[in-house]
Amino acid sequence: MQMHGALAVDVAVTWLGAAGCALYLRFLSRQEGAGGAVRASLFLVGVLCALLALRGFFWLYQYAWLGHLVFAAATLLPLAATLYVEQLARHHHPVWLKLLALGTTAVFFPLNLFAALHSSPLALLAFLTLFMLILLANGVLLLPAREPQHSRNELRLIRAVILAVLLAIPLAATDFREEIDGIPVRLGAIGVLFFVHVLSKVYDSNTALRELLLRLLMTLVYAGALAGVFAVVTVGSMDTAASAVWRGYPVALAWMLLTTIYVRLQAISATSSSNRFLAWLAEARLESATAFVDSFAHLPHTDQLLVLGTDDLRGYDVPALLRLGVQHGGPVTLDQAREWSRMEQDARLDAAEQLIDLLERNDMTHAMPIAATPPLLVLVNLPQGMDAAASGLRMRVMQRLARHLAEPGVHA
Repeated sequence: MQMHGALAVDVAVTWLGAAGCALYLRFLSRQEGAGGAVRASLFLVGVLCALLALRGFFWLYQYAWLGHLVFAAATLLPLAATLYVEQLARHHHPVWLKLLALGTTAVFFPLNLFAALHSSPLALLAFLTLFMLILLANGVLLLPAREPQHSRNELRLIRAVILAVLLAIPLAATDFREEIDGIPVRLGAIGVLFFVHVLSKVYDSNTALRELLLRLLMTLVYAGALAGVFAVVTVGSMDTAASAVWRGYPVALAWMLLTTIYVRLQAISATSSSNRFLAWLAEARLESATAFVDSFAHLPHTDQLLVLGTDDLRGYDVPALLRLGVQHGGPVTLDQAREWSRMEQDARLDAAEQLIDLLERNDMTHAMPIAATPPLLVLVNLPQGMDAAASGLRMRVMQRLARHLAEPGVHA
């Protein structure tokens, strides 16, 4: 089947929106000890994911049974949104709002199965009116949120969600392009992507609302640049490139939001390098400096290490090596030691030359002086790459803890 013009944009954008929801669903499903807030988020985002995924096929093929499935998911939204906002506000909604949300879903879900909403303008208008009323009521109930009833992080999330909904509502209206004249493309999925984008940004984060708006503005600019580049490349004529930019801009924006969601969720997932480090730290042995250093071998970036003790460091000025590490404030690299050795008047010259000898002789790149009595020094082979700065920061934390454990009278 061939797609042309606005329909191709509609389908691409709505499926990119479904992909964003799927990524967030995957992230939420992996959260341990999920409570009511996570379950409500799973329900809401799951409904949105199903709605967007099915809607693309419905727009393509126009099968009646697909229309039934699309609006079956849509009729769950009043209930899903109300449950989510109730968990977000952390207090019970008024009974009338709960009954309105439940009643809207309970009436229109079976009605859609027997008399399709997509083919009944009057029933569809009634459903949309009730849904907008329910969304408005939920938003009004979030507005009074203040400290101390809510933490600052909760207030950030609440304000960000209000902003996302305010932006999503007019975008959702464009999904009725065939019913409303003058709408070029359907952009409802952009609103959903921005909602998921907001959730991924403020989840366990200190992102302020102004920063969120600034990032959104930058995303709009980058999407325009991306659409422009692809328009020029694919069209090949500057005369027709402008129309191609406008046609491709919604897809570029959806792609930018999807990419941001993916990168952010990867960064905060339990499998990210920073969280793997925290998981290792939670299980590391802390009864002594030696035991803690032995745990270094269980980390990917320090699995190639060499622990030097009294016999290995015989003939070396261990107190000078330790002072060198303390003055530097973290692990010393081979390049840094070489730089210090070239400074003939530098007080670190002798210790730097000894450190170079240790690192080169053992084919290592980093040194972590831990203690002078008894002597304890760790050498690590850390290849230089994109993660070198983060790995160096983690090693600095490890070195500081090991030094603390090595101090006399310290017991974990």
